[in-house]
Amino acid sequence: MAVTPARRLPLRSLLRSAFQGYCPNCLLGKLFNGLLRPRHSCSVCGLPFEHQGGTFTMTAYILYLLVCAALTIEGVVLALAFGFFPGFIAVLLVSALALLLLLHRPVRGLWVWCLWRLGYLG
Repeated sequence: MAVTPARRLPLRSLLRSAFQGYCPNCLLGKLFNGLLRPRHSCSVCGLPFEHQGGTFTMTAYILYLLVCAALTIEGVVLALAFGFFPGFIAVLLVSALALLLLLHRPVRGLWVWCLWRLGYLG
């Protein structure tokens, strides 16, 4: 059975592998060593996952924008529906933490995939 090069796979398959945290080059290696700890390179094909140290910075920037947008919407909806209740800030803090945990891996995977697709990795 011949392995299809990753660049020839459908965009849907590539995006799914990015969301799941697989290497964009070989689709076999993992981007993370655990829940949040990223690897420096693929253990299967050796592709480096960093581009001049900017992968972490851009991932943090994208996460910041997404979390701020989501918290703004949530805060406005909660304030309009219930007013500013005593646990308002606590609810937003818990939501921010949950969003960071839920979005970190997909955002990092998509950013590494974009860098790879543009030719900055490897």
